[in-house]
Amino acid sequence: MPRRPPGSGAMSVWLRPRPTPRQPTPALSRDEITRVAIELADRGGLEAVSMRRIAARIGSAPTSLYWYFSDKDELYELMVDAVIGQVPLLERPSGDWRADLAATAWAARATLSSHPWFAQLGIHPVAGPQTLRFGAMALRSFEGLGLDQETEINLLAAVNNYIYGFVQREVAWQRFAARAEPAAAPAHEDEISAEHLAARTKLHSDESFAFGLECLLDGFAVRVARTGVYGELAAAMAARPVGWAGCD
Repeated sequence: MPRRPPGSGAMSVWLRPRPTPRQPTPALSRDEITRVAIELADRGGLEAVSMRRIAARIGSAPTSLYWYFSDKDELYELMVDAVIGQVPLLERPSGDWRADLAATAWAARATLSSHPWFAQLGIHPVAGPQTLRFGAMALRSFEGLGLDQETEINLLAAVNNYIYGFVQREVAWQRFAARAEPAAAPAHEDEISAEHLAARTKLHSDESFAFGLECLLDGFAVRVARTGVYGELAAAMAARPVGWAGCD
């Protein structure tokens, strides 16, 4: 049996307690192991990621890798967090929350699409350090809008769900196109039209991503206007006595 790291029974690699000073210092870098795993996945998909292949690349015994994670699911957590850490983020909010969220969404889509295997793993419930950094920076887009924290989190989650869902569709179309060219299906009266079928083949395009993102942000704008500082101002004005025209 390989030696397991402290806290191997944790539900997530990020919930494992930090090693104490008395515990032996690992000989390898977890970041290095994660980098090699990502390289293998980029070249051959998740099925190419194995302890044997990783160990061969870094010059270690496969069993020694279990000091850094308990199983492949924990390794996937490390890989997901590392990829999210590759997303270029804005240094500071511009003051235009729509522009900032759109820029973040486009950057995230470009990064995640460059790792086709990422769509198979999706969102992990327990966020790693890079994921937390991504979330913290993205949330700064809402500064000054007067939204409560729960609303901000839900808006950001909606953006993330849209990005991840789009990337999944994008990867699926890439795999389909690699197998065969899509054939034109005959339209029937009780089925989708030829025009709709043609439109479906473009659902993974930049134009489709932009359209869906714009619709999402339009919905956000309604929520911001209703619940943010602008909504509070409108409610205050509506509560003024009839005929009031002065200033406080």
